[in-house]
Amino acid sequence: MSPARQDASTRARRRFLRESGWFDHDWYSARTAATFGSPDDALRHFLASSGGIAPNPALAALQAATQARPSTDAHDDVPSEDDPQLRREVALVASSGLFDADFYRAVNPDMRHSRDPLLHYCRVGWREGRQPSADFDTWHYWSTHLTPEVEGVNPLVHHILVGQPAGWSTKAGWRPALPGADLRGPRPVRRACLFAGYDANGRIDETLVGYVRELARHADVYFLADCYIEDTELEKLAEVTTAAWAIPQGAYDFGSWSTLARDLVGWEALETYDEVLFVNDSCYLLKPLDEVFEQMDRSVCDWWGLQATKGVARTAEPVQDVTVAPIPLSHVRDHLLEQFAAEPEYDFLVGSYFLAFRGPVITDSGFRRLLDSVCRQRSKRAIVHKYEIGLTNYLISQGHSFDTFVDSLYPFQPVFTNQYFRLLERGFPLLKKYFLYENHYDTPDLENWKERITAVVPGAPVDVIEQNLLRTAPDDRLRRSFSIVTQPDGSVHVPCLLSREEFHEADRLVPTFDHWWAFLVSPDGELSASCRAVFEEVHDDPSLKKIVLTRSLRLGLSGENVVVVPLQSPEGQRLLLRSGVVLVPGRTEETLPWPLNHRHRVIALPSGVAAERRSPARFDVRPVRRAPTSRLQAFVASSAVDCVAAASHHYPVHYDLGWVSGLPANDFLVMPTNRLPDEILAEQQQIEELLGRRRLVAFLPTRDPRAADCLTPDELDWLRSWCRQHDAVVGVREDPHSRDRATWRALRGQAIDLSHDRFRHTVAVLRSAAALVTGRPGVALDFTITGRPVVPFLPGAPDERDTSYFALDQMMPAPVCRDTAQLRRAFDELLSPPEPPDDHHYRRVRDLFHEHLDHHSAARVVRRVRELVLQDAG
Repeated sequence: MSPARQDASTRARRRFLRESGWFDHDWYSARTAATFGSPDDALRHFLASSGGIAPNPALAALQAATQARPSTDAHDDVPSEDDPQLRREVALVASSGLFDADFYRAVNPDMRHSRDPLLHYCRVGWREGRQPSADFDTWHYWSTHLTPEVEGVNPLVHHILVGQPAGWSTKAGWRPALPGADLRGPRPVRRACLFAGYDANGRIDETLVGYVRELARHADVYFLADCYIEDTELEKLAEVTTAAWAIPQGAYDFGSWSTLARDLVGWEALETYDEVLFVNDSCYLLKPLDEVFEQMDRSVCDWWGLQATKGVARTAEPVQDVTVAPIPLSHVRDHLLEQFAAEPEYDFLVGSYFLAFRGPVITDSGFRRLLDSVCRQRSKRAIVHKYEIGLTNYLISQGHSFDTFVDSLYPFQPVFTNQYFRLLERGFPLLKKYFLYENHYDTPDLENWKERITAVVPGAPVDVIEQNLLRTAPDDRLRRSFSIVTQPDGSVHVPCLLSREEFHEADRLVPTFDHWWAFLVSPDGELSASCRAVFEEVHDDPSLKKIVLTRSLRLGLSGENVVVVPLQSPEGQRLLLRSGVVLVPGRTEETLPWPLNHRHRVIALPSGVAAERRSPARFDVRPVRRAPTSRLQAFVASSAVDCVAAASHHYPVHYDLGWVSGLPANDFLVMPTNRLPDEILAEQQQIEELLGRRRLVAFLPTRDPRAADCLTPDELDWLRSWCRQHDAVVGVREDPHSRDRATWRALRGQAIDLSHDRFRHTVAVLRSAAALVTGRPGVALDFTITGRPVVPFLPGAPDERDTSYFALDQMMPAPVCRDTAQLRRAFDELLSPPEPPDDHHYRRVRDLFHEHLDHHSAARVVRRVRELVLQDAG
């Protein structure tokens, strides 16, 4: 660094420390055992020193060589762009000359057009492990010199203030491999397998059981699922595992391996094994693993995997050329590893879906520290860079020799390209799920994957695999993957979506048809109850073309002139462009990925009363450059009061655009049984079979864990007694995004499970309920249309100003219960006279929020849509 640059950097460091308040004069004086005449003297001493002493205790705590694992939350909030501290950090880094904007744009494709890459790095990039320059590896510095599970300070800022004067390393470096561990001997290798699983529906499929059963032939298997799984499901693994747990923690596979090694199995127990496997359920097992273990048992190494790769998905371009010559792994180890370590961005890794570690790695304190520090990450990018690539980088930098079952290095990720089928011919035993449905390298002809695999592995359980794939894979992505094909001329056809700009231009030119009605599903993949009710009203009308635009879920809808296609597909775009009527379940910005012009009649069909705000109301004093606009031509509401709240919810749409037609979703609550769609009727009948003669109290709690925490053993005993006395049973239906299912776990034994995994349609639960207990104000108000009792249960007394459009105590159909004492009093009167319709307050609230109590809201909406079309045509 030139003298001028060094002086500027020193001045910037001094200014930053003064303005930020990061320099603690008294603490620094005590650490240096020195006496300073003034804080400025201490500050000048700090800037002139190179001993690596932090300027305050907070920064010192982040130097984690000997620090215990913290109990604080791993994630600090990302600051706003105008945050004063963030701006100070940007100025400090800019003056240091350690940020290379051109490099940052080059290695991060999403930053190629960024106007301020430095601001992005200081605000978000370092949290994701991105590098600011070729000479500074954020994750290496973070995991080596700081506390890697805590986002307390930007590692580059820490380096400028502390690490640079102390001469701390900024990249992992490289050292020649040490002699590896030799497991060849007279006795069999004794292995432990830490298996990380996850299933969004909490199921243990036969594909997983078969994989674990095969591993159990070679190792003691310890299984941990990062989700809630019923004991009856876990029992499927009882005979093939040493122990099995289901503990939601949200840190993915590395989080499960960390929890197993640190807490459930223990490092001391793992040290007793010759080899410890890290395996996850991202793959399907195609054949026995005997060949793998026989080959790798002969290898002298400290750790091994199935295959290695150079180049990762976020930096690679699609690759179809299967003739690219692989590089022998021996050449990689002998000649290329040092070169990889010197490259600006390290992207060599051994696939983390199946790894094996031997004694020298298991006892390595840095390896343990890295694994113990695993915590929930903000993005998949951060997981890959910090843990997958980071682990390979660390082990190689420490001289731990490695090997792979596939004895060559293929370009990019061979398990995700046509190279995979070459690996399969050479004995590769697994099939990546992600390869089949994500297919980010656009590998053609995967629609024939079953035939291609059985041609090489005749006994592969492809039918069982297909069942799991169809249940778990996002349907729209799977369809896209299978639509990539090799054409007769040898070229590859890849379906390409119109860009936002291309879609806008096409929308200007393509005609729309008034009799084409598009139904958009919710972001979670479901066709919302209101959209479904309108669809049922018109599904047999041959004069209308009904276009259902799906997402991740496979929807089996039928009718006259009905088309079901993925929204994110060329066909979906084509049909949407021509649809004169577009029915969306909520806010357009959440459901419509492309702008539609005024020729499309976009109508919002909410499925519930607009009782809960998305975010707190805030005043924004910044000048308005352009008046906000809305793509909605209309929205439906259940009453005039609901119309006011819904207009605010859909801001900036005007109140006059609201149709007080009633919510179509509520038709399902009160319509005759013989008019229900078949699958809703079937679920209602299943629930009634579970109930027998008992009355159902449906419990739909909030996602707030306090709803479960307040249920003490005494309260559970009281609830059990109450249910016996009233011949009733509580049915728990939690938010479908609840990972830990805390309420169900608290009530299991005296409740029945009515979760989304078992019953897809909430309306089937509500139709079966004699009473409702819920922490969701909108659901409570919707349920009043049935005339049955409601108990609003919101433990913890939330700040209504931030969560509701209304004062809950005044607008709920019954007194709000905020603790279990109030809940018990409410239960004492829950199934006793007077019935709610005879209660004046209940009737007032119901009539305020529901102008229509019949089951014809969908018909009214259809009539209004037709009138709107005729009005525009006239």
